[in-house]
Amino acid sequence: MIIVRFTSGLGNQMFQYSFYRFLKTLYKDTEVKADLTWFYANNDHHGYELQRIFGSNPYSPFEVEEATKREIFRVTGVIPNLFKPRSMITGGNIRSALDSGSLSFEPGSGVGSGRYSDFTSRAFEKIRRYPNRVIREFTRKKREPYIIDQLGGQINNEDNYDGSNDLYDKVTSLDVSKDWYIIGFWIEEKYLNGRLDEMRQHFRFPAITDEINGKLEKEITSSNSVSLHIRRGDYISETYEDMFEALGRDYYEGAVNYIKERVEDPKFFIFSDDSDFVRREFEWLDNKQIVTGNDGDLSFRDMQLMSMCKHNIIANSTFSQWAALLNDKEGHMTLYPSTYLKDSENEMKYFDGWIMI
Repeated sequence: MIIVRFTSGLGNQMFQYSFYRFLKTLYKDTEVKADLTWFYANNDHHGYELQRIFGSNPYSPFEVEEATKREIFRVTGVIPNLFKPRSMITGGNIRSALDSGSLSFEPGSGVGSGRYSDFTSRAFEKIRRYPNRVIREFTRKKREPYIIDQLGGQINNEDNYDGSNDLYDKVTSLDVSKDWYIIGFWIEEKYLNGRLDEMRQHFRFPAITDEINGKLEKEITSSNSVSLHIRRGDYISETYEDMFEALGRDYYEGAVNYIKERVEDPKFFIFSDDSDFVRREFEWLDNKQIVTGNDGDLSFRDMQLMSMCKHNIIANSTFSQWAALLNDKEGHMTLYPSTYLKDSENEMKYFDGWIMI
């Protein structure tokens, strides 16, 4: 069995899902499942969104097979979070879940699925750390050789590996007679090569039905539209300010000028988590429209609208990166920054129409 851990915000979840499908295709005769227990106690951004957004589209082949708690314990050797909170059911809409019959119980786990409070899930997350410290001492030698941690820089419990090439070689040549647990974001292009059309089928958004976004959709599809994504929020927070680069005016001016030299009468649709900053700092940009209102559970609509634009200027963010990846318009351009993290540059993209600025 291979278990892939899912974490973080929507863009990262989409890369993890793409990697999960990559492994399912590669290892057709092996069970490949998802560990979603990180979201039981973490609601960063908007929690686990994939099922709510893409699983609701009847025309999408999107499907995630969640590993049971027993399977996660068997593969990792540590106790997972046992208490799935109500907030993971259809984005927290319990009434809708009950009416639709999607409120269910996980067979074989011994613990009900989605019937606990967020407080219970977060409390157990803290409690489980203590017994797991003891358990790890006894299971480390047996389990760790079969844990691949892209985030911690670990393959077979060794820290001195040669980055992404070693990782790719490892995950594509697993000994499937063993159980594997795989952690990471898997945003590298090599995991998407030849598979982008497939993933576009899986990532089909629900139809836009509200008046405001419907009007935006018409304006975007009837103009030489260019999405421009500005990410601030957590990038300027104390937690991440030393890790992520909040892109400055130089990047966006360079990208805008590149577009203006090649596109007749472009209209810029600006998407950001800081509209006040945009109004103040982007007065220099003409023929623009600042998109607001898609907050909380509707945040994915910004990605959807960006993917509808004819061209994309993205941030160092997997959220707008996926908006551009889902853009299948002929002749579209995606402009992306050379800077990704403060201590590392972006990798060169070889997708058609992608230009580094």
